[in-house]
Amino acid sequence: MRHWFWILWIALGLQAQEARIQILGTTDMHGHVMAEDTFSLQPANLGWAKIATLIRRQRALNPATILVDCGDTIQGEPVNYVRNTLRRDLPEPSLAIMNALGYSAMAVGNHEYDFGLGVLREVEKQARFPFLSANTVDAKGGAGFLSHTMVTVAGLRVALVGFTTPRIPAMTEPGNYAGLRFRDIVAVAREVVPRLREKEKADLVVALVHAGLGKVDGREGDENAALRLADQVPGLDVILAGHTHQAIQTEHKGIPILQAQAHGRALAAVELNLRKERGRWRVAAASGRLLRPEADTPVDPEVLSLTAELRAATDRYLDTAATSLLVDLDSRWSRMEDTPLMQLLHQVQRQATGAQLSAAASPGAKLFIPKGPTSVRQFYALSPYENQVARIRITGAQLRAYLEHAARHYTYSWEPELYDPEVPLHDFDTVDGVAYALNLGKPVGSRVAGLQYQGQPVKAEQTFTLALSTYRLRGGGGFMEAIGFKGEPELVTEASQRNLLLAHVLARPSLNPAVPGLWRTIPFLDRERVLNQAR
Repeated sequence: MRHWFWILWIALGLQAQEARIQILGTTDMHGHVMAEDTFSLQPANLGWAKIATLIRRQRALNPATILVDCGDTIQGEPVNYVRNTLRRDLPEPSLAIMNALGYSAMAVGNHEYDFGLGVLREVEKQARFPFLSANTVDAKGGAGFLSHTMVTVAGLRVALVGFTTPRIPAMTEPGNYAGLRFRDIVAVAREVVPRLREKEKADLVVALVHAGLGKVDGREGDENAALRLADQVPGLDVILAGHTHQAIQTEHKGIPILQAQAHGRALAAVELNLRKERGRWRVAAASGRLLRPEADTPVDPEVLSLTAELRAATDRYLDTAATSLLVDLDSRWSRMEDTPLMQLLHQVQRQATGAQLSAAASPGAKLFIPKGPTSVRQFYALSPYENQVARIRITGAQLRAYLEHAARHYTYSWEPELYDPEVPLHDFDTVDGVAYALNLGKPVGSRVAGLQYQGQPVKAEQTFTLALSTYRLRGGGGFMEAIGFKGEPELVTEASQRNLLLAHVLARPSLNPAVPGLWRTIPFLDRERVLNQAR
């Protein structure tokens, strides 16, 4: 009898155990709190106020839930600027919300550095969860942040390992990350993931990556590397991505890869069904989806309460009266012809630096400030990031190469889709101070026509001073690589581009930016077509 008892006991012990866990992920929230557009104040299905409601709903469906974020959390919205520069006595808004919701970890994003290391380290201390970045190291090779954290859910040991895009030096000022360097994501993952499996006995490994998909055959040091990570690093079960602001739901080699859309437009949800066989947990099934807030999704009252004082201070700042516009500022036509809006940005950059020329991208495809009285809120929308303005010296040949690089934004004029999806609007610059046309009937690399300075053809050996954002100077959009610029700027403004703009606007009772009309496309683009494809 005892013999049969032991056989039954062993058989039961060998039977598989099962578990079902859920991982919820946000990314690139950029401080969006309210379910509205901050600048137009129109309702919108985004922001912490609605995403928190979705998080609470999903957690109620499965208490075995891990909640994580993939970075770019503490910069972006005016509440971030007001808090991090004017009201350091108040809690960082996203951190307060994430603490209340019970986040387990956050990957460090590139924009976490925008207010400097001092602010970053301060808000890190406010968090009740770790900031993770396995590929960020200090000058001595030590860890800049924790590489991972281990959480236990439904009896499983789940390792959360974080990574940051290594292109931070191209995205922020050197002083903002002094003493730190950023290794290739995949190279570091090859070191870390086996250790988590073998030494730390993780049952699951989840990567929180502040980087987009990239390419399977990408190169070391690429800005976006989630696909390469899934392809080349065994031992990962889930990858949650970020940085590119896109909504992504895919898989590679059986590994779910999800990216919640930026600003709280979607929540990433991954459900894992697991079986424990012979002492080891295995993923039996994995499914991922993106959950979106709807018009009838209620706002979360705790989110509103936690941020009330800071939002009130921010509204007072944004509602400060600015100037009286004598002309509409309309971004819709900024990539087809010279406009008052772009002239305003160019004027500010040239005046701040004393440069002959100015390069700038349109701040959006659908921004509109009507003529009449204005406020700081409306102009803040034209320059929401913390970039400064630099002056560099380039040749005529480099100027032409700069414009050719920008012209990649277009397909051929006769194609159904006017814009190349691989070259977003924020990577299309116009240059003020010279006359030129972009011939969209020509192939990429030979589109610049009639390039003149002060009525004379630009010569390859001529030199010019050019004002541009420090984002461009540090490599953003690939412009410096395209023109072969490896020098140092002659000048970098102390104030941000936005604060230079606001100083310019607030100093003038009325504003009417003159439009010299020095650039255009060939052929002239149909306005209805441009409007229909605005994005």
